[in-house]
Amino acid sequence: MQLPQRVPQHISESASFKIFANHIPDNWIVRDVTERDYGIDCYVELVNEKNQLTGDLASIQLKSKDTIDWNLDNTLTISNIKISTSNYWYRFPVPVFLCVTDNQKKEMYFISVKNFIKKNFLTFAKQKTFNYSISKDMDFFDKKSGPSLFRLKYAFQDSRNLFENEMKTFLSTLEHYHNFQDEHSYRDYHLPIESVDLIFFEEMHRNYFFIADYLLIEHPILSLRELKLKSKQVFKDDYYELYEHDLAQVVEDFRNLSLKIIKGLKQKVEAEKEYWITIDLNLFNYVTNIKDNGELPHY
Repeated sequence: MQLPQRVPQHISESASFKIFANHIPDNWIVRDVTERDYGIDCYVELVNEKNQLTGDLASIQLKSKDTIDWNLDNTLTISNIKISTSNYWYRFPVPVFLCVTDNQKKEMYFISVKNFIKKNFLTFAKQKTFNYSISKDMDFFDKKSGPSLFRLKYAFQDSRNLFENEMKTFLSTLEHYHNFQDEHSYRDYHLPIESVDLIFFEEMHRNYFFIADYLLIEHPILSLRELKLKSKQVFKDDYYELYEHDLAQVVEDFRNLSLKIIKGLKQKVEAEKEYWITIDLNLFNYVTNIKDNGELPHY
């Protein structure tokens, strides 16, 4: 009697999905999709450390291998993906991750699709073939760093558009930031910060904090709330939120952070050189020509 028979590919795909679903953190939620033929196999909703549902969704494309045969440089090349699928992933509003399972060892490795595309943008832009290279370091099931590393890569991609906007704000306002810092270095400590200067300082503080956080740059500057609370304790005043004394204490920290951010941005655009040369050559040239001491280029 003849009966339907599962093909090896479907068996392998089912095995990879079970490996994925059974090994992600227990508090993460796997959300299935009704159509899997368009490059997305499922979504994962990331739950925060308080087990709160945040709405943070990652798109997952699973590839299955019985055994992963690593290259000499501990990478795996994935070459059987249509360029139309890569285009779809690149345009997708949710961060996309390509995950490959080793079905024998019950292991899984991943890569942030959009991040990889940006680092190899010239090949992608040719719209012919586009291969992905997954590093053995991107081990999702590593007990020490796997899920944390995935969450970090997710955060980078989820905030990417905002980061590019904040970077442009930083670059276009940096000279004004420097002038503001110079002006508030040696004023009378007991003078209150007027409204327009406070607005500018708060925007500068927010801009610096976002970029530093995105680039994983450490610094000693307090949050705005902490700065204002500290000022209130010193000056015993409920009307003015900050005084010149408060700004003078953090000016040097902002100058140092400027240099760290500049260094981080130069490294970032260099790592994504192909992307920036293609998308925004002017920005690429401007960033690469900023001096290490913070001196800005003037054309």
